[in-house]
Amino acid sequence: MDEILKHGVFWINGNLTAINSTLLILLLAVGTILSLLIFYLAWHNLATRTWAPILCLAGFLIPLIVHGDGNILKSLIIGYIFIITGASFSVQALRFS
Repeated sequence: MDEILKHGVFWINGNLTAINSTLLILLLAVGTILSLLIFYLAWHNLATRTWAPILCLAGFLIPLIVHGDGNILKSLIIGYIFIITGASFSVQALRFS
């Protein structure tokens, strides 16, 4: 309990300026490839053309490329917002086409 009061609930040990997790890098890379594949498949069909999967692609690439002020958590949160927004727009665009 003293550790939680001392550092707060969201305290993360380690380097906050870089992604050190192989699993996180792998998940971001797989997400990038899948969103690029969805964009290609949606763009290939004239009836379902949409740019929305590019928002997801940007969301997966932001944590891998941009580090901002040195805090990787900020770029992960911004990337997550892009992923959720792009996914919701993609679903709506592909559903109504």
